[in-house]
Amino acid sequence: MFEQIKITRIDLREGRQELLDQVVIEIPFTIILNNHELSTLLCSPDKLKELAIGHLVSESFISSKADLKSVDLNEKTNVIRIETNTPIEKDELDKKRIITSGCGRGQTFYNYQDFTGCKPIISSGTDAFSVGTILKLMAEFQKKSVVFRETGGVHSAALGQGDKIVAFAEDIGRHNAVDKIVGEVILKGEETKDKFLLLSGRVSSEILIKAARLGVPLIVSRSAPTNMAVKLAKELNITLMGFARGQKINVYS
Repeated sequence: MFEQIKITRIDLREGRQELLDQVVIEIPFTIILNNHELSTLLCSPDKLKELAIGHLVSESFISSKADLKSVDLNEKTNVIRIETNTPIEKDELDKKRIITSGCGRGQTFYNYQDFTGCKPIISSGTDAFSVGTILKLMAEFQKKSVVFRETGGVHSAALGQGDKIVAFAEDIGRHNAVDKIVGEVILKGEETKDKFLLLSGRVSSEILIKAARLGVPLIVSRSAPTNMAVKLAKELNITLMGFARGQKINVYS
């Protein structure tokens, strides 16, 4: 996940110093779906199978483990080949997106259909979450972020269920981190609708839409949301919380 490199640290009080620093590793990772090159992700080199499956779920190509016929990951070339039980229309596969390692999607963005295709979350009547439990899990979430503490160069995401964190991942990209935890629970044969999303960074409209597609009723972040994320959360019946730190939390919707 990271490597040591030699750097020069400049301190205006103490001068120059040569030392070793930890830097995150970034790789290109290609997903081939039904013999069609779908996407190349720039990501951190762990949980690649989970990342690919989560990406397919987030992009609405599959919805469960039952949709998968075969999954073949080549760790030497960082290429994964996935076949689904049901054919996917060529027009859908042709919507290839080369996704950067940044917080958004580089030169390509969500189109209008991505916003209008989301349906409001319907409460089950039993999906109540204790604020005390949420803050406790956020503290645990922070402790799990080992790569961030070493490098300061990754985002973290987790899925909570009840009073436990059931999936956790770090990645150079926010979308990648979320897709990794989604892929993890999907490969276990579980759903995401009964879980809530924990994030280390900003909650943008894109992250909000991703959560809505997964049916997640609650998003909690250590950071802030954007105004569009708040608006969409209200429209889609998603509880959105930010600045979850210590004993305090902001509820935006």
